[in-house]
Amino acid sequence: MPGHTALPLSQHQQLSRRCALFALMAMSLSIGMGMLAWGPICLAPNSHLHAAHGIDVVLSLPMLLAGVCGWRVLGRSHWPAVMRTPWRWCFACLVLSAGLAVAHHLAPSDLGHLAEQTTAAGAFVMLTCGFLAERVDARFGSARAGAIALAVAGLAGLASWLSALGLGEPDLRPFLLLQLLPVLLIPAGVLGLPGSHTHRVDGLLVLGLCAAALGFDLGDGVIASFTAGAVSGHMLMHLCLACMVALWAYRAGTAASAVTAGDTGLSQTNTSLSTSG
Repeated sequence: MPGHTALPLSQHQQLSRRCALFALMAMSLSIGMGMLAWGPICLAPNSHLHAAHGIDVVLSLPMLLAGVCGWRVLGRSHWPAVMRTPWRWCFACLVLSAGLAVAHHLAPSDLGHLAEQTTAAGAFVMLTCGFLAERVDARFGSARAGAIALAVAGLAGLASWLSALGLGEPDLRPFLLLQLLPVLLIPAGVLGLPGSHTHRVDGLLVLGLCAAALGFDLGDGVIASFTAGAVSGHMLMHLCLACMVALWAYRAGTAASAVTAGDTGLSQTNTSLSTSG
């Protein structure tokens, strides 16, 4: 069309990545401000009553086993290091979270719940880094990015613990914000960006399971009351996360060895946010 200049493909991709990252940051900030205005979100007074069930312990084991298998599979995967690193640490956090969940269900306490939520938040943040490393910028898969992400999760745990000193109950808002990050990748348009090693459907399934896990965890008490304590949202959360790990580990394990083109695409994203075209 006259007067209309099309952007080169590389510039268009860079702009799309920047827009998706900006949208993710804007939505995270908006939700964070909304939570700040809402006020503390604390544990329900009787939240530990339905935690001390043997079935909760049993249903924590699939997530633990899936995480261990996923860690090992990714170690042998043909994915590049910038993709393997965040996902391996995501699985490691889930393994630790599952182990802490077992301990929490055997001896329920606020401290046990905080420890479990902190490691789960670390897993969700690393999961977010994994998607961003593949589709936005490979630097999200670096060791430095992973260390920052895990530090943020640790600070969230510290903030929640400190809030308990003044409120009497830990404030769960820091965890909730971090656990929402993967879900926000969908409206931010990250899955609309080309993936070098995974398909959009894979991402939708994984993030859908993350959203279901978060929803079940938030509705823990409601589900437990509705089922007369036979099933809790926490149980269903563990099963969803186990399925998520199994799905992503399968995708990594079946990755083709010929990934030269994908590696080139990932390396090009290193400068996608730092160049102006």
